Amino acid sequence: MNHPNSAIPESAKPSWWRRYETWQAQSHEKFLRRWGTRFPRLRNRRSSRRLVMTLILSWLLVFLCSIAAFFTMWFVVPFLVLISLVFLPALYVLRAITLNVSDAPAAALDEIQLSTRNAARSLAFTVLWVGMFIPYLLLIAISRGSDTVDGQVIYGTGMLLIVLVVAATSIPICIVGWWLSDPDPEDYAVYDPPQYSQVSPHETRNATNTGGLDK
Repeated sequence: MNHPNSAIPESAKPSWWRRYETWQAQSHEKFLRRWGTRFPRLRNRRSSRRLVMTLILSWLLVFLCSIAAFFTMWFVVPFLVLISLVFLPALYVLRAITLNVSDAPAAALDEIQLSTRNAARSLAFTVLWVGMFIPYLLLIAISRGSDTVDGQVIYGTGMLLIVLVVAATSIPICIVGWWLSDPDPEDYAVYDPPQYSQVSPHETRNATNTGGLDK
């Protein structure tokens, strides 16, 4: 049976695509089992937006490191520090508090989550193909000024391409995190069972015999 959120009819899906969907669903469930209940104090709009700003700031610093790669190999030190200590931790915390909506399979999302994810991915794709013109135009401009291109320039262009692709693919989770709403207080309400007074067996028999009226 085809899932209502799936754009591809079940009869049109090849076997390798069904295996991919199964693997994707299992990966999503595994991620939720591991991270779905962590960082409860960060599951609100204010905290998620702070994480988004941290992610964007770290990306900007990584982008500056990729520019430095055109001139020196020492860029790799701050590059690795920013990636391992700032960018990736902020990215995984955002994935956890947003329940991995940006990367979840369509069958695991409701209509609102699916529309949000699709809008975020559409914007990310636009940023990706526009951003790719930056290193391409740079290589064209360099090649027209000289018959040979320095290896350091080629290396820096490669690093710039990697940074731009990673940044564009992280846009969906930034949008989902920015749009994250505050949790409903009812989700955290503590169930308070009704209080029953203890009645002795003698009083119970008297209430039964008198129809519940005290004499």
